[in-house]
Amino acid sequence: IAGDNNVLYVVDGVPIGNDNRSSGGRYGRPGGGEGISDFNPEDIESLSVLTGPSAAALYGASAANGVIIINTKKGKEGKTRLNFSTGLDFFTPFVTPQFQNTYGNEAGSFRSWGAKLATPSSYNPVDFFQTGTNLTNSLTLSTGNKDNQTFVSVGTTNAQGIIPSNGYYRYNFSGRNTANFLDNKLHLDLSANYVLQGDQNMFSEGGYYNPLTSLYLFPRGEDASLMKAYEAYNPARRIAEQNWPHLVQREGFFTENPYWIVNREMFTSQKKRYMLTANVKYDILKWLNVAGRIRIDNANTTVEQKLYASTTRLLAGSEKGSYTNSNDNFNQTYADFIVNIDKPFGDDLHLTANVGTSYEDRHKTGNTMGGRLFHIPNLFSANNYDPSNSAPGQVYSHTRNIAVFGSAELAYKRMLYLTVTGRNDWASQLVNSVEPSIFYPSVGLSGIISEMVKLPSFMNYLKVRASYTEVGSPITQVGITPGTVTYPLSPAKGVTPLSTYPFPDFKAERTHSYEVGVNSRWFGGKVNLDVTLYRSNTVNQTFLSSLQPSSGYSGFYVQAGNVQNTGVELALGFEDTFGKVNWSSNVTYTRNVNLIKELVRDYLNPVTGQRFSKNDLEISGAYLREGDQIGDIYVEGILAKGEDGKLIEGKSGLYEIDRSQRIKIGSSNPDFTLGWSNTINYKNFSLSFLLNGRFGGIVNSGTQAVLDAYGVSKRSGDARDAGGVLYQGERYDAQKFYQTIGGEGLMAYYTYDATNVRLQELSLGYSLPKNLLFWGVKGLKVALTGRNLLMIYNKAPFDPQVTASTGTYTGTEFFMVPSQRTLGFNVKVEF
Repeated sequence: IAGDNNVLYVVDGVPIGNDNRSSGGRYGRPGGGEGISDFNPEDIESLSVLTGPSAAALYGASAANGVIIINTKKGKEGKTRLNFSTGLDFFTPFVTPQFQNTYGNEAGSFRSWGAKLATPSSYNPVDFFQTGTNLTNSLTLSTGNKDNQTFVSVGTTNAQGIIPSNGYYRYNFSGRNTANFLDNKLHLDLSANYVLQGDQNMFSEGGYYNPLTSLYLFPRGEDASLMKAYEAYNPARRIAEQNWPHLVQREGFFTENPYWIVNREMFTSQKKRYMLTANVKYDILKWLNVAGRIRIDNANTTVEQKLYASTTRLLAGSEKGSYTNSNDNFNQTYADFIVNIDKPFGDDLHLTANVGTSYEDRHKTGNTMGGRLFHIPNLFSANNYDPSNSAPGQVYSHTRNIAVFGSAELAYKRMLYLTVTGRNDWASQLVNSVEPSIFYPSVGLSGIISEMVKLPSFMNYLKVRASYTEVGSPITQVGITPGTVTYPLSPAKGVTPLSTYPFPDFKAERTHSYEVGVNSRWFGGKVNLDVTLYRSNTVNQTFLSSLQPSSGYSGFYVQAGNVQNTGVELALGFEDTFGKVNWSSNVTYTRNVNLIKELVRDYLNPVTGQRFSKNDLEISGAYLREGDQIGDIYVEGILAKGEDGKLIEGKSGLYEIDRSQRIKIGSSNPDFTLGWSNTINYKNFSLSFLLNGRFGGIVNSGTQAVLDAYGVSKRSGDARDAGGVLYQGERYDAQKFYQTIGGEGLMAYYTYDATNVRLQELSLGYSLPKNLLFWGVKGLKVALTGRNLLMIYNKAPFDPQVTASTGTYTGTEFFMVPSQRTLGFNVKVEF
């Protein structure tokens, strides 16, 4: 309900920090990418997904939403190998809004509801976009003998986005050494990674700091070419100022010159991150070993925001500009010690077990200084802050988790497997609460039917499995239990009272999961079919509930709720060789049904001592109700009708709105997703493609609503050409209609089917024959690649698969950067 649904990333057996800068929403600056994006893709050897009991036992609460296992490359025994790869991709907008260019604006108005133009405007907002590029290079070296292997890599990424001034770079340096000692009983694995990553103007969505707002809304009757001269010298102030006739608030928006936004509202960040990992394993006996791992992960991020003089005061707060500088430091230390057993007992029984303990410490600090510029315009320095407006800020977060865990799998005749796990966590978020530790078990049973009975000749393998898993998660908030409570402190106000009531009776969030599945292979292994059915219930979730102001607090944390997810995952694969052609094809189908079974029932208010219940609540801008799904979209406001069934024109000249009820219009969740991937190999050629579809669900477009209200959308122009909007059999004035539903943001009229089907990926590769290689080259492969090449079906005015965040509540876009079509090539050379 109030947490996140992010998976845990585990690299070489160790969980990694995956913090990201959150998005500022509709009116803030965009965030940054996840921590996993810091890795060089050329360093990755394999990737797999881990769910169920194994994930919970090994990695605890962080694995409640699943685990992505990443194994990186290491040195190999034999001759030294040198590999170089380079790739260049080109990006262009994929799905963009449709505009009208036949109606202009009236003098002094920013809206295009004026008379029809004598000559249609040639202005096309899409021309603002540039062709984006992404250049990647990677150089790897692998060498080693039987007892010692080394792998070293260097990678570079330099990208320019489709919006001018948007850029990104990343430089990766990594090394890994694996060695065996003491007659191959002691195994040592050491690795080090360093990442230097930076970006500039990472646009996402929003009404401000976003060039698309004024770019899309620019009046069609004016000369758009003039906006390219985005600044003009003011001799009185002796500085260049923004050149934009619509800088004053006009009809709902503080618009700015889009070229000013990309060149004079600068948002830059730089991250320096290093990771050091050590893994030691000692084989005591053939069936017994002990292993210890430790990783230190440190990331330092510096962020700067520079708003030049004449940026709207709404954002800069001053005619001289503003400057903000922040520095964040994230540290994670993870260590574990595990005893592993892998022992047969006679010919029938085999035990695989482990028992261990882990320690994880996450520490984040940050300092921010920002404010209006005071003395000299555009001098971005802390010495130039307005002392009445600037103040330092500091963030601090520290969590720690200690765990003991164990798992055992007993196999009988390699046909029947019983798995049991257990884990106990001591999380710092629950210190001094009624449940300072969390224990959660799991049990699984699987049987290989093909080993038990004789199956028909066309069925080669059949396995059935079932499991029950319980995962406990500490509360996500820190500093709200006795002994950890922190009080807000600011230079102006000093120590201020807490607004949220500190409540000691916190318990862990619990997820109970049941899963059954079948794995099968058919027709000599050419066909495989895997089916998984699951159901999970998450209870005891933590979210805020309001309190009466007379209590002295604004709210308190409630622990309640029961959210159920039921679903099916199906994978059908085929692989065969036809002469010199090898064809591999896979179809995946997923369906998940979400249900809010319970919110708050008979809960004790810790302040008043009274019990209360809630069957609905609002959180993160979403409305939740028992019996609904998380993702259901509600709207308030529809067009009011008179007794004659027609729309009612109000005193303002617009149509009246009925806001008397809240209406559910659908869910942002898809009914199901379907993917079809194919790889065809013929001699030295390789062709692969992926068709991907999302079926069902709805999305809302805030962009389309504003475009309609300002009269720049294609459908507003089409409606004017037709003499008005045809709505429920009656024709209404287009301007009044669209300024009512669009200007008031009546999302009931901006809801679209989210179903979309596309050719998502296409790749054609060729490996040069070895007899044509020279200069010590042992292998050379070239490939042409494409992504989002063709949208086969889509009814929404934007790409429904593009989202502004990875949060729980999605389905609405607002001047979002368009999705992108990618064309490129890459070359891989082995020496």
